Amino acid sequence: MKHLSKLWQALPLVALLVVAALTLTSCGGDDEPQGTVIDYYINVEEELLVNGESNSTGRFLNPVTRMREAIRSVYPTANAQGADMAVLAACEKEQVDYIQMYTGLPEHLTCMFHLVRVVKDGTRVKLSERLKTYVYDINPKATDVED
Repeated sequence: MKHLSKLWQALPLVALLVVAALTLTSCGGDDEPQGTVIDYYINVEEELLVNGESNSTGRFLNPVTRMREAIRSVYPTANAQGADMAVLAACEKEQVDYIQMYTGLPEHLTCMFHLVRVVKDGTRVKLSERLKTYVYDINPKATDVED
């Protein structure tokens, strides 16, 4: 009889474990978005450099981060339609704002990256297209080289 009593005492614990296991496991469905969507990202070719070096870039806002934020401000979530014109306009404005912010300083700032449009099916990229390359060359130093 004592053995049967211990089984009844353990039953709530077993039930709790079964409920927890069922709650925490996936239903077998794919958690990724289904269907074809269009998204945009930045492909960095040259990180921000100050006077040709990367050791003092922390004093300046990162143009890549700002460009990503500009994209997400007009296109927060990937969808089937895309928004090429809105994304390009936001990127153009961000580049102009950034250049104006640092023009006239003694430091020479350089950076280069590409705006890329991707067509995805779930997490798989089906098509990738470069829309525009952004080159930052702020406060270039004059050279004495003659052509």
